[in-house]
Amino acid sequence: MDIFKNIVRIKPTTFFVFAALFFELVFNLVTPPLQVPDEINHFYRAYQIADGNFLPVRTKDRLGGYMPICFNEFVVPFNNAATNIKYTINKNEIIKSFDIKFNSEKVEFKDFPSTTTYSFISYLPQVSALYILKQFKCSVATMYYGGRLFSFVFWLLVMYAVISIVPIYNWLFTLIILLPMNLYLANAFSADGMNNCLTFLFIALALKHMFSASDITLRDLIIFLIILSLLALAKFVYVSFIVLLFLIPARKFPSQAFRFASIGVILTVALILVSIWSGIYLKNYIKISEYNQNYIYNVGLSPCSDYVAQKAYIINHGFYFFKVVYHSVFDHPQTFLKGYIGAFGQADIPFPNGVYLLAYLFIVIVAITDYNGIVINTTQKIIIFLAAISAFVLILLSIHLMWDCVGEGVVDLVQGRYLIPVFPLLFILFNNNRFRLNFSPLFIVIPLIICLNFYAAKIIADRYFKETFNERTEFYCDAEQVNNQNYFITSNPSVNLEIGGVISYKATFSGQNSLLLNNAAPFGFTYKIKNLKKGDLLEVEVWKKGVEGYLALSGKLKNNEEFFLANKTPLITLKNGWSKMLYVFTMTKECNGNEFNFFVWNPTSENVYFDDLKFSLKKFNTNYLN
Repeated sequence: MDIFKNIVRIKPTTFFVFAALFFELVFNLVTPPLQVPDEINHFYRAYQIADGNFLPVRTKDRLGGYMPICFNEFVVPFNNAATNIKYTINKNEIIKSFDIKFNSEKVEFKDFPSTTTYSFISYLPQVSALYILKQFKCSVATMYYGGRLFSFVFWLLVMYAVISIVPIYNWLFTLIILLPMNLYLANAFSADGMNNCLTFLFIALALKHMFSASDITLRDLIIFLIILSLLALAKFVYVSFIVLLFLIPARKFPSQAFRFASIGVILTVALILVSIWSGIYLKNYIKISEYNQNYIYNVGLSPCSDYVAQKAYIINHGFYFFKVVYHSVFDHPQTFLKGYIGAFGQADIPFPNGVYLLAYLFIVIVAITDYNGIVINTTQKIIIFLAAISAFVLILLSIHLMWDCVGEGVVDLVQGRYLIPVFPLLFILFNNNRFRLNFSPLFIVIPLIICLNFYAAKIIADRYFKETFNERTEFYCDAEQVNNQNYFITSNPSVNLEIGGVISYKATFSGQNSLLLNNAAPFGFTYKIKNLKKGDLLEVEVWKKGVEGYLALSGKLKNNEEFFLANKTPLITLKNGWSKMLYVFTMTKECNGNEFNFFVWNPTSENVYFDDLKFSLKKFNTNYLN
């Protein structure tokens, strides 16, 4: 009984702090860097701001900014994990990433148009960390994890304040704030963390003044003005939350005229800021059709979006957008319903469906039964619903304008993380004085949060660190040994490589020999891949000396169409002129088990040297791409 009484005394804020700190540590251990959607581009944008450049850099047909070349060595391996669902990471790779030194002297232009819409407000915690740590020349990984830590601490402080301030549903707010997706985003380079902090704080303050006995003061109005202004610069769609100020009874204002005037001033300032920042962004906007096609891969843009044409289509087609809203809600609601509870990585690490059903069931139970003597009347519920629905519609509109094909008729990318600020308003609508629990909601909230987050940590860890291949072929070739048939001998006794080019001793990365290629002998290190199938994962690493030089794969697909893929992007270039190339590729085409050729390639007259080739081919039991 004493234990039971002690548990009942646990305050929502106390549980929140301990649970948030513990699972922040757990998520840090199981989540490799840069695994939140668009996190690489958010990382680039945050660094750009920390470096003193508040506006993106636009060339004629590219949009982004200049990043230190040292970022490549840190970013590329983790980008491979983010873009290839079966690519796993060795924990030693994360540890070794702390050896990558920060050097701001050598820079190159990086494309990140998908995050140039975000102002400095969206990254205040991360920018603060990057600015401080870059002064001390910390490693790139230290800078990244420092940004993670600052982001989490800011989120922790704000959400603690939210739970302390809100006059109703303290345990409900504790529950939804500690949902796995919210914690996952709080521990990342993402603009969502700041959006969630500002919106939750605005909601909590509106509810506080709705039920408090004291009148509204000028200080209170200034706080609302500051928060909404920050939201206008961070994510303009949530400016619609100003509707919540009408929850504050008119009697708390000096007069009705003062009430409308003050709310009008707050809205006007927010809209002016929205207009200013939107104008800056649209000035830099580049349609996908006009973007430099050499840099279009993986820049985070929809292949058929056109803001100007989409806007004109909506205006000229009457009730078209109402249909968009309807289809976006009812055609595939599982996308945003799952993402709100937790769909990790690039939304490719979901819970089983039953977990989502149980999570929503318990959230609704808490929302219905968590009664503390305060009842929200019908008029107040209408205001809360209007705030939620207006924000939701604006979210759909912004996505449809920037991401969807013109006239597509539905928004396909309504991710649950966008609705983290909206759903609390919907749960509040369950408020009533009829249904009550005979025990504290903490007996639901605490077990649910612990189970959900431990399960989330498990599936995240399995995704990134647990190998699931059923067959692997790997080898290493240092260009040192040749057999009697004039093939390179590799570390795998069953694999020998066609030399193709010239064995040279003039430039070597290690040992005494390397492979020299030019247009007289353009192909080398050739490996014939038998029975290549859709879903097979290739991981290749090689050192090269020279500007040109590709890693290449060729063969015939199932329909006899020729397939050719080549990549020459270096991961890092050393002072001695040698560059490390790392390429990861998932075969997404049906190739009917045909034979493919992997090789290094140099079609130019320039001499390019290759050395120390590492190759891995993994096959999987399930056709996971379907």
